[in-house]
Amino acid sequence: METALAEMPLALFSTLAPMGAGAFAALAAVFTLADPDEAQTRRIDRATALPLALMLAGFGAATLHLASPGRALGVLAGVGSSPLSDEVAAGAAFALLAAVCWVWALSGRMSQGTRHVLVCVLAVGGLVFAAAIGTAYLMDTIPSWNTPAVPVSLVGFALAGGAAVGLLAVGMAGCGPLLAARAPRLAMTALAVGGLVLGMAGAGAQLTAAAGMTSPLAVGADLVGGVAGAIVIGAAGLSSSAACVAIACATGRRAATLGALAAALAFAGILALRLAFYATQLSAGLAWA
Repeated sequence: METALAEMPLALFSTLAPMGAGAFAALAAVFTLADPDEAQTRRIDRATALPLALMLAGFGAATLHLASPGRALGVLAGVGSSPLSDEVAAGAAFALLAAVCWVWALSGRMSQGTRHVLVCVLAVGGLVFAAAIGTAYLMDTIPSWNTPAVPVSLVGFALAGGAAVGLLAVGMAGCGPLLAARAPRLAMTALAVGGLVLGMAGAGAQLTAAAGMTSPLAVGADLVGGVAGAIVIGAAGLSSSAACVAIACATGRRAATLGALAAALAFAGILALRLAFYATQLSAGLAWA
């Protein structure tokens, strides 16, 4: 687990940034399906500062991984040829677009039709960004990470964590009752449960593949066994978070309280699974079985 803890800045980035980005899918469901009135829309717009702040915190954590935070801009020089550079570029582009849309919405000059288009664009863009984070780990030099299951898991984490953060934002805005209507209730619950399934399936597939590998320096089964506790925490956290989202949407009550609990559980669960991922790093050696 020492290897995983050494990657804590990246683990925090790949937990917080997808949660913040994925929240825009949940907010898109609210704006397009719950039909908030003008006053409710203004309050939800203000609460959208929460997912933006989570993304910012994620990027801040990522810079700690570099020997010098000033090197972050230099990473962009490899766009198109480096998965890491593509990830940073996708994240920067999405964060800029989300911030511009947020400021525009706060100005009160955004029409309803334009809002519906932009929230859907941001929902898709957030998931693309989450997938880009996962594809940055597809490298031949680390076979235990080189699987499409990794970006699948990140998209799942974005959906599950984003549903929790979206619920919290709506609850903070005092608009929880909107979620009890059939369409937004089903959409939010589907995002949370679908994210749970995708996230656990992707993480499970990656860990299973890693357990079947060996190198001259490590045995994959031993590495996976060493993070069994983190895997249990991850599954329990994401499952409990999805349950909180489902309960809040079914009742339309205590959205802020259940949203805060769901977000905390999702954070703990995703972070545990990301640490388990980093702990199963098996670099290419002289022989594999």
